[in-house]
This record gives sequence, C-alpha cells and structure tokens, in this order.
Amino acid sequence: MEKNILEQLYRRHTKAVYLYLYSLCHNHAQAEDLMQETFLRAFCSLELSATEVLPWLLTVARNLYLDDWRREKRMLQENPDRKPEQENIRIHEAEDAQRGILETLIQKEQNQRLYRAIQKLKSVEKEAVVLYYFAGLAQEEIGKILELSYGNTRVILYRAKKNLKRLLDREEMMNV
Repeated sequence: MEKNILEQLYRRHTKAVYLYLYSLCHNHAQAEDLMQETFLRAFCSLELSATEVLPWLLTVARNLYLDDWRREKRMLQENPDRKPEQENIRIHEAEDAQRGILETLIQKEQNQRLYRAIQKLKSVEKEAVVLYYFAGLAQEEIGKILELSYGNTRVILYRAKKNLKRLLDREEMMNV
C-alpha cells in the first residue's frame, strides 16, 4: 500500500478505534497502546476494500483487547499479590474558547451523565451502542464484530436505547 493511503486510513479511523477501545478498557494508556497495535497489524496485513476497513479494524481492536484482558487475568492468577493498573475513568474534553464557561460545564455534565449511563449497560449493549453511535457502524457490521445475527444486533440496540433512557430518566429524577 502507498504511504499516503496508510496515513489517510490512520487519520480517518483513529478516533473511532480509540473510542471503542477506551469504552472497553476505561484506561487511556491501554487504549492508546491497543490502538497503535491495531493499526500496526492493519498496515502489515490489510487487503480489504475501503468500505470494509473500519469494521475490520474494530474487530482487530476488540480481539487485541480480549487478548490483553486474558493476559492480565492470567498474570493476576499466577501472582495474586500483583495489583492491576488503576483504571482512569475520566472524560477528557478540549475546551472550546469560543463557548462560554456555562455552556461548557453543562455539556460536560451531560456527557458525563451519558457516559455513566452507558457504563451501567450490559457489556454487549455497551459495545453495540459505542459501535453504532460513536463509530458510526451499520447494524450488520456490528453483528459481524460481536458475532451476533442481524436480528440479535437490532434487539440489543433497541434494549440498550431503552435502558439508557430509563437510566438517564432515573438519574434526572434523583437530581430534582
């Protein structure tokens, strides 16, 4: 592949791959490392058409995360005194200088509420929501990544949206 095609691929899909990995591991450094490894594998073996690149990248990213998770779990079992890295669950947002501080605080609070609600979803629902709304994948592509049928993917997304609404409504009522 040409160098500029690889650069375009990286620029186009970096954010989606990072957000997906971060939603899985909740650790900035680990998500960065796994994202770099995902693109390294892509650059070494990519032979897909441009329309299939993002789902393939996200599948590679998910598999890398699962491998990393299993390795960490195995290491903890072998050495119970070892402490896993503390997860850093903070949302980092760049402040836009043109917006007022009140708007920024309101937006940040809404994002944090949404993030907290997404984290309360079942694992498969959380992954489906992140892939659908943040990575912009079609339901068929999500089904392939999560190894689900199209119908199951639709049901999971429907239930996830319903659960998110319920969680956000409950939190809003508690804050009133």
